[in-house]
Amino acid sequence: MNSDMIMGFVQLVVVTLAALARLTSMGWFLLIGVLVSLGLVPLILFGPLVFAGFCAPHAAWPLLVLADVLLLATALTLADGGDNGMLIPILDDRTANSHMGRRVHCIGTITGAAYLLVLAALTIWTLVA
Repeated sequence: MNSDMIMGFVQLVVVTLAALARLTSMGWFLLIGVLVSLGLVPLILFGPLVFAGFCAPHAAWPLLVLADVLLLATALTLADGGDNGMLIPILDDRTANSHMGRRVHCIGTITGAAYLLVLAALTIWTLVA
């Protein structure tokens, strides 16, 4: 097995971990995003990362690692709306609806935006190379 295949499988593991983290705080936004789009939103958010893992040149691997870290940070800190307030995977329900929860959600929003920017750069780099 060559190193490109290994990096691709690493990306599959990272995407699986991120999806499992989001499922621990499944709220209305996640349900609507997956059910209404028929799975298109997760495919758009995770597909390019897995594709880049299998196809990106070795010079792009640091960008892949950065995308992995940002994706996992986002999955663990981004809030989802529930019936009783915010749901955040790394916080319990009471803490998620406090001032600390709003700060953690802000971190999740920033890392999510950074992930999308890195994902766009990684996709362009992979397609051009």
